[in-house]
Formats: sequence, C-alpha cells, structure tokens
Amino acid sequence: MHKSPFPEHPANQSRRRYRPKIPPSIFAAIFIVFGLQFIVLPRYVYRISASEAKVSKFHLDLLDLRIQKCAEATTSPIQYPATQSGRTNPRWQPITGQNETILLRNVTLFDGEKILSEAVDIVFQKGIVESISPAGRSLSFSSDTKVFDLEGKYVTPGLVDLHSHRLALSWPLISATDDTNEVNPATGPLTPQVRVIDSLKAYDIATTIIASGGITTSLILPGSANIMGGEAVLVKNALKTGENGEPVVEEILLEHGVPFEHRRRYMKMACGENPRRVYKHTRMGNAWIFRKHMTRAKELKEKQDEYCLEAAAVRETGNSATISSFLDAWAKDESATELLEYDSSIAMLRGKIGINVHCYESEDFEDMIHHSKEFGFRIQAFHHALDAWEVPEMIKASGE
Repeated sequence: MHKSPFPEHPANQSRRRYRPKIPPSIFAAIFIVFGLQFIVLPRYVYRISASEAKVSKFHLDLLDLRIQKCAEATTSPIQYPATQSGRTNPRWQPITGQNETILLRNVTLFDGEKILSEAVDIVFQKGIVESISPAGRSLSFSSDTKVFDLEGKYVTPGLVDLHSHRLALSWPLISATDDTNEVNPATGPLTPQVRVIDSLKAYDIATTIIASGGITTSLILPGSANIMGGEAVLVKNALKTGENGEPVVEEILLEHGVPFEHRRRYMKMACGENPRRVYKHTRMGNAWIFRKHMTRAKELKEKQDEYCLEAAAVRETGNSATISSFLDAWAKDESATELLEYDSSIAMLRGKIGINVHCYESEDFEDMIHHSKEFGFRIQAFHHALDAWEVPEMIKASGE
C-alpha cells in the first residue's frame, strides 16, 4: 500500500486513538430501564385499577376471616371458675327482670350437700344471690326491699335436670312438634352436626309445670336413637322473659347474654339398645361406624391445624397473588366441604364439648371408655346408667 510522505497530524492521532465505543448491550440495558420506568411500572404497579384493588382487598379480608376462625377453633377450652365473686347476671333486664332486692329471713338452707345447722338470711338482687349470712345479721338494705320471714322453712338451690327432651317436643305431644331424633336415611346413625336448639319450642307450657317443682334449669338433649345425636343446650325454665314478652328461644337459654363463642357446648351420644334397635346394627357394628367417623374427624382436625398455620404464613407475606392462590387451592380441596359436618366432632377432640352418653349396660360403658381413650375425648357423664352399680371401680378408674 502506498504510504503518504506526509506524517499524520498529532491532533488527528489523538482523536482516532480515544474515540469512545459503546457496546450494544449497554444500549439494550438503557432501553429496558426506560421501558420499565415509563411504560411497564406505571401500568402494572403504580396504577392498579379500582377493580383489581377491590379483588385484592376481598381476598385479604377473606383470609383474615379464616384466620379469625382458626383462632376460635384452635384456642384452648375456656376454664370456668366454680364460684365467682361480684358476678352479674347477663340474662337480667329491667322490664321483666327482678328490680327490687329480696330478703329471705330465718331460712333453713340445704346448700346442695348438707343442711346448715343454723338459720340464715338470703339476699337476692337482679337474679343473683348477693349474700348468705346468719339470721338477724343481714347487711342494711333499702326501704323498697321485699322481706319474707320464712320462720325456719327449707330453701334449696334450684334443681338442675341434666337429661331432658322437653322443648324439643311440646306438651301435649303431637307428631308435628316431635323433633327429638334426627332419624333419616340420608344421615344415618351419626348426626353430631345437628343442634337441639334448632328444635326448641319456647312456648311449651310444660316449662311452667316443671319449674313449679323446683327445677329451674334443664339440659335439653337430642334423643337416643343415634350413636351421636347432636349438640345439647342448657335452658332456664322461665317463659317469655324477654323485654317484649315473646316466646323466643334465645331468651330461654341459660347463657342468654353471654357471647356465643363463650357458651358451653354439650354432645349427646348413645350406645347399646337404642341405636341398635333403630338401625339394626349390632354393638360391634355401631362401634365400627363411630370409630370410622372419629378417625375422619381426627384427620380433618390435623388438616385444619395445618391450614391455619399456612394461612398465618401467607398472611405475613402480604402478597396478593400468593393469598389468592392459597384461597383458591383451599376452596378446591374436597375436605374443606366436610369441616362444617365434622365441626362438632372436631370440637370434641379439642376438648371444647362436654360428652353426655346414654348407656344402660356395663359393656357399653367399657366400650365407650375405650373409644374415649383411643381418640382423646373426655366423657362428661353417663346417662340412664342402669348397670353402673356393677362397675363403679371401672368407671372411676377411667379418670373421666
């Protein structure tokens, strides 16, 4: 190649030597950043549509509701004190309730265990026993107090009937109002999911007759046709005690005025002759049906525990997509539809329900005690326990 006889100018050499060269990758990076900042982010992050925001809030609220239900389901059973000082009566209200103080003087008191050796005075206020003191030493009381001198007559606590089916049917009995047993081929001998409160007749005049015999409170149970008959409820034997004097079921409940989540729960069960007669199973058949049901209840309890832990973890992320995916997966889980049906059985396993079992014979007590040990629920009482006298040590040794 021909070489020029003239040397290059130094300035030209300098410009050629230091001319900057920008790689294409840098141009691509600049373009991506520009696109994210001015096109993608404003559309999908900084400017979420109103409908998207509503859906996100809906999922978050739904998850919070589920977590609240988890807390209610998994908390330990409420421990109720045997006695409470300074307590109030949540059932009391000023329209039909006791408004004046009542003083019973010179009373011979049977306190449920023994007859006191000396006469006492008893003061009531707003449905609560305020004081029991030696006769003649009562605290001062207002001028409008009603005073009754009983001259040594006997006074006892109100009697509690721990096994009653009244109100689930009305007196006199007719078939249209007999709702004591849920006997139906669709449900079979296991109906723990039903509640006797849904059968109560708050107008049943037998209530007044029963109260006249001193029975102030009754545990109303489903009947004994089923192995698991459903949840029972305590009632006060007083009709139309609400502000409007209407036959309202809620107003006859012993725990009327107590928040629903703090109310006691009871389960009615039966073994032996009664479910055997209705469904034609032997005792071993009934035992198998019950154990199969409780095994499934135990599986669902464990699944519920797992779900509640996952729900709390998902909530902590705060990520809308993660929350939505979690709720969608749970809704598609077939076992989720069983939780309402098994709610009472799961609550039994968590110790939240008192178990009352209708059993006649010694082998039935023993069998039910074995079941309670296998699945970890506590038997509160055997009812109609005709042969309990034959096995008192076995029953005591169960620890229940």
